[in-house]
Amino acid sequence: MEPAISVRDLTKRFPGERPQPWSPPRSESIALDRVSFDVAPGEVLSLIGPNGAGKTTLLKILTTLLRPTAGSVRVLGHDVVADEAWVRARVALVTNSERSFYYRLTGWENLRFFCGLYNLGRAELAERIHPMADDLGLTPAVLARSYRAYSTGTQRKLQFLRAFVLDTPLLFLDEPTSSLDPVSSEEIRRIVQTECRRRRQTVVLSANNLVDVERLADRVAFIHHGRLEMIGRAADGPGPGPVRVTLRAAPERVDAALRAGRSTVGALGEWALEARAGLTVVRLVAENPEATATALLDLFGRQHLAIDQIDLRPFVLEEEFLRRVDPILGEAEEGGL
Repeated sequence: MEPAISVRDLTKRFPGERPQPWSPPRSESIALDRVSFDVAPGEVLSLIGPNGAGKTTLLKILTTLLRPTAGSVRVLGHDVVADEAWVRARVALVTNSERSFYYRLTGWENLRFFCGLYNLGRAELAERIHPMADDLGLTPAVLARSYRAYSTGTQRKLQFLRAFVLDTPLLFLDEPTSSLDPVSSEEIRRIVQTECRRRRQTVVLSANNLVDVERLADRVAFIHHGRLEMIGRAADGPGPGPVRVTLRAAPERVDAALRAGRSTVGALGEWALEARAGLTVVRLVAENPEATATALLDLFGRQHLAIDQIDLRPFVLEEEFLRRVDPILGEAEEGGL
């Protein structure tokens, strides 16, 4: 099956600025450095990384808003440069800073205008927005109000409604829940989970809110300094895996308890400890994570150590993010005691 998105050796450079008109330009900056990946039809891929890592630049290239410096990008088999108009008609983009809506028009008039560019008539638009508009709280009374009277959250919801009703094969989301309260964020996630899955719509989302990533993504890719690396996906199943236990105790007490109880826990192997805001996190890899976790809970209970949390997930996005961004933290976490 042909990928919905195919990226090969994608590079994007921006020319250096001139401090003064007569000054020589500064060295150019590299936003994306030989990025390659595929996205399967119907897949939800999430991009994570620190601010300035290149996530938004990548989305803009995929949606034809920027041209690559080198490499190739194909969307549904078409080159985003050579077939720009064809690709643009088949993608929808929700940005984290919307400036395209007309402030003097109502929400409904804005929808009619932009959807008309996609040859979507009034009757068809009215049919498509239900029940999504109601799910987002965009009732007919709200859509009849001027856009400039909308709160930031309502403006964001109108962006999503515009993108969803177009029903394009590909949907790109840049910080989908920024500026939204928890209830509105959950409404957006629910529509992506249900409506986009039902349509088998291919979704690429860039997010700093890792809750969005954990709830929505099939796969996760990490971008840092313009380089992209696939992290993979959390998958449940038997076999060796990590065990993380967070305790309300000093690392010295936790380490002493582990050494004293090594024989009762079984093949405990090596462990790593991390002190974090008054807590201690124990990390280890076990042949049978569930059995090891149970033994550790019993051990720490007998040592009167207060347990705050236990986690058996194959990877934790927040830890992966910190480990890849902060090499000092990564080195500290990799060392065993």
